[in-house]
Amino acid sequence: MIVTSNIVNDLNTAFQLINMGTNDKIRQGEQLLQQIRGDIQYPKVLFDYFQAYEISLGLRAAIELKLWFKEYRNFDDYQAQYVQTVVQTIKQHIIRAYIVSEAPLIHQLKDAIVYVASRDFPTQWPTLMADLNQFLTHPDYVYKTVKLIYKLTEKYVYQSRSDPLYEEIIITCDTIHHNLLLLAKSLIQQIEALQNLKLSYEILKTLLKVFYNLNFQDLHPHFEDNLQSWMEFMKVVLRLQPVQGVEQFLFKCKGEALRCVLLYAMKYRDDFGDLIQVFSSEIWNVCTQTSTGRDSDKIVLCALRYFKTLIAWQDMKAFFEQNIKILIESLIIRNLSLSKDEIGMFSDEPQEFIEKFFEQSDLESRRAQAVELFKTVTKHFNQQVNLIIQEYLQAYIQSGMNGIDNEIILINLIIEASTSSFTSKDGTIDIILSQENVLGFYTHCLKPKLGQIFEMQQQNQSVESKFTPIQLAFYCRYLFYFRNVIDKVELPTLATLVSKLQLSKKTTLSNIACYTAYSLINVRQDVKNYANHQLYFENVNISQYLQLILTDCYNNIKQQQKLETYSLKLANSLITLLKSEIFNAIAALCNLLQDLLKNIKLEYEFQNVHLVFEIIASVVDVCITAKNSEAANQLQQSILNQLDELLRENKGDVTNFVLQIYSLFLQVQTNASSYYQNLLQNFLEIQNWNESNSSLFQAYIIFFQFGFQGTNLPTPQLQAILKSIVAHSTPSYTELSKFLIKSNSQWTNIVLTIIFEQYQIQQQTQPQISSKSKATHLSQRLINKEVFLLLAHVFTSYGVEVLVNECSKISPQLLESFLINELGIIKSISQRNERKLIFTMLIAILFSGSFLTQQSWNLVFQAMVENITLKKRNPLKFMGRVTDREVTSSSGFQPLKPVIARNTTDKILNDEDKLFSAQFKTYYSNPIVQQQLPIQQLLNQQQQELLSSLIQSV
Repeated sequence: MIVTSNIVNDLNTAFQLINMGTNDKIRQGEQLLQQIRGDIQYPKVLFDYFQAYEISLGLRAAIELKLWFKEYRNFDDYQAQYVQTVVQTIKQHIIRAYIVSEAPLIHQLKDAIVYVASRDFPTQWPTLMADLNQFLTHPDYVYKTVKLIYKLTEKYVYQSRSDPLYEEIIITCDTIHHNLLLLAKSLIQQIEALQNLKLSYEILKTLLKVFYNLNFQDLHPHFEDNLQSWMEFMKVVLRLQPVQGVEQFLFKCKGEALRCVLLYAMKYRDDFGDLIQVFSSEIWNVCTQTSTGRDSDKIVLCALRYFKTLIAWQDMKAFFEQNIKILIESLIIRNLSLSKDEIGMFSDEPQEFIEKFFEQSDLESRRAQAVELFKTVTKHFNQQVNLIIQEYLQAYIQSGMNGIDNEIILINLIIEASTSSFTSKDGTIDIILSQENVLGFYTHCLKPKLGQIFEMQQQNQSVESKFTPIQLAFYCRYLFYFRNVIDKVELPTLATLVSKLQLSKKTTLSNIACYTAYSLINVRQDVKNYANHQLYFENVNISQYLQLILTDCYNNIKQQQKLETYSLKLANSLITLLKSEIFNAIAALCNLLQDLLKNIKLEYEFQNVHLVFEIIASVVDVCITAKNSEAANQLQQSILNQLDELLRENKGDVTNFVLQIYSLFLQVQTNASSYYQNLLQNFLEIQNWNESNSSLFQAYIIFFQFGFQGTNLPTPQLQAILKSIVAHSTPSYTELSKFLIKSNSQWTNIVLTIIFEQYQIQQQTQPQISSKSKATHLSQRLINKEVFLLLAHVFTSYGVEVLVNECSKISPQLLESFLINELGIIKSISQRNERKLIFTMLIAILFSGSFLTQQSWNLVFQAMVENITLKKRNPLKFMGRVTDREVTSSSGFQPLKPVIARNTTDKILNDEDKLFSAQFKTYYSNPIVQQQLPIQQLLNQQQQELLSSLIQSV
């Protein structure tokens, strides 16, 4: 092929301009390249150029060639045919060019070859593997060759199986298998002779990766026929002894060998079964030689996954019964001790340590995989595990219970073997380890040491002078997990003891102590009854213990440099449990809350800010319940200036919280102060209700509910506000509407008129549903559902006749028209509370009078039955429990719990489906109705059967 000198000259000029590095020169060079990229000879010129010119220009040409082939892999047949001759010429020489090149050119060429091969191999480049195979026996080129083969076969792991892919794998294996096996044997000889170890290990590691890729999809006949040879090779790799200075390279090779063995054990069990026991012993031996450093991670992780797979095999049961102790000692115990990384994390990264410590957030670490393996072992060999742990426990007791590492391992063994069912909220629920072992450790080991800690605390001695912070943290971990197993009578004392540890100077231990104390005082009455969330200590007087813990919590928070989540959670929980007894410490609480509000100004972290306001809300809520206006006024006077400052800063979340606190203060006062009255007047200004403030609307409305309590509502201003937020389709309009309707029945007609005016506008302007307008349509449906919920609120407040009459005043057929337009919502409504409200209203409309024409009645009835059928067919979809308050929180509003509790919600029935069935049964018992209602035409066979069964059940 003739290549004109003009293209070469232009290419040379372009590369020289780009290498000059200035923006203008680079832009000129790119423009020149763009002009010649379309030339059919362009890739051939690049290929010749990088071999002929010095390194900087040659590298630029290699990069351009790689990018061209990256585009080439996506060429259609016509485009590929156009450049076929040029590409074919390059393919004849590019393998040798790669083999003789050095870094950095070799990396660009490797990628270019992979791009070409992804399109052309094997049909348009049948000689590729044969070209590479000849270099597998050449000592100088074998490393480069294996690296390229690995990149070419990498896709065999992540691509879905297909006939073309399978054909490619067969061709590859047929071509290179023989030389790969020879290379494997040759490498072992070199390594045993200590020849060029670093390079030999690198080649070995890459060869093992190629083996994994080639065997991932299926077991090729060549590998099956030579299974013994390959597995003997794997055993030799696992037995290789480390040489000082290159240990990490060998560990990586062993990790890859284990991955290959695991692949065979999982995918080719029938062929590999006879070798499993042999490899199990080899793997145990390897794991006992590994260090705790990260360079051994791959070996250990593969081994843990390997045995987790095998444990469940029935035909391996006898083998593991004989070797279970070896497995536990070589793989599990070694990985349950504290690593250097964890010790460092304990000191420097408290939050991350605690998440892993309690919530098991690390999923891929050695420890996490060891825990998963141990749980599987305990499940399948429970009796043996119990005996082994009992043996360790006795040995530990006889040793005098010395040795922190042994103690931590034993605690971890008992926890991980026991926790088949665990939640961070409730601790261990179902224990699969024997109670004798769980409580045996607590009674004979932990309890005596807790007694020593208690004595030291009573004498004001430093506990950390005898027990390390990490040791104390693990005592807390045990109590945290087994708080439902330990006698509940002991929990208050344990919580008090643990609470003292929150005063530690070690932040991690302090937070762990807070979290543990919080968990101990918040145990549920019946942990296995998920419907019963009642706390055990709500009905048991432990106030003397709670007050001691609150004092510790107070002192801890006072010494903190910043807000800490766990201490705030503990403080809020204590206030909730102590109830009116907090009045004995109201002055100290006021002082504490002042400090917390100061910290909010210094740092803003949403979760902690939220918790601070939850604490304030809890204190005020107790004042409301106890009708203690004196304590409420004392608290209000101590923090009102700080709250006002935060309100003036106008930070969205903080403003929401402050207004909710104000709404609680208003509930304990007979008359709103001038400060609150001025705020109310200010929030009535229409400019406060623009879209940019939509996240604050909920808080404004809650503030209105209690600020205007017992007074005449300012009708013109509130009407203007409602029109404004309805026009902008802000979800908060339902909350404002409900407040207005509940305050006075005369507001019902005003609110419904405004709502339905906007609804009619939306109906007239609603676009046709297409893929582009789908998001708009979904938003529209949400708004219409809110209208449904508002109608249901009118119904629950005043009854069905008022609802129908008020809608009729606006338009005679308004309600009926709305129901027919929104049949889709009736059919699909699934959020539990919303469904109850809407269904209860519809049941009254259908069966309490003649409110609909027969045709509309039939359509609504049919939609409700369709919804009930869908619920029976897909019950999980209908499990969501979403309150009205939470539905509207999409604006960014975060409600405080006491505010939610004091916002009266609509009455909700227990089972709307049974009500529907009972009402329909009575309605359908009328012979006239039976003649007029075409059930067989309205409902399909499945729906008729469902309706019949529902009627029979009531």
